[in-house]
Formats: sequence, C-alpha cells, structure tokens
Amino acid sequence: MGVKLTSIYTAIKQDGGMRAQMRLAMTMGLPSQMAANVPDTQEMLEKFRRAYRDITAKECPVSIQERGTNG
Repeated sequence: MGVKLTSIYTAIKQDGGMRAQMRLAMTMGLPSQMAANVPDTQEMLEKFRRAYRDITAKECPVSIQERGTNG
C-alpha cells in the first residue's frame, strides 16, 4: 500500500524541496507520513501526478502504471 504515493513525495522533495512536498500534502489533503497507508489506486496516482506537475512544472518521475501491464 502507498509505495508509489510515498515515492512521489520523495521525488517532489528532491525536485522542489520541503516547500514543494508540503504543497503536495496540502493540495492532496494527505500528509506524507500517511501516504504509506493509502492504496496506490490508479485514480489516486493520477491526482498526485497532476498535482506534482502543477507544483513543479515537471512531469512526475514515478511510473503510475500498475505492475504487470505493458505500457
């Protein structure tokens, strides 16, 4: 649970620092410490990906594809 969401928090901190990570948490209503407890659903990953792009003006480096899929 939450492996990719946690990875997105780590990536945004690397790209934009603690301020960007805090903005992501505020935007998503989910503190980074709680991300590991939330399932990595496709819907949630898409929301995080959009927020990442809005905050950093970069594409999210974390793949949101489900394991076992081609594409």
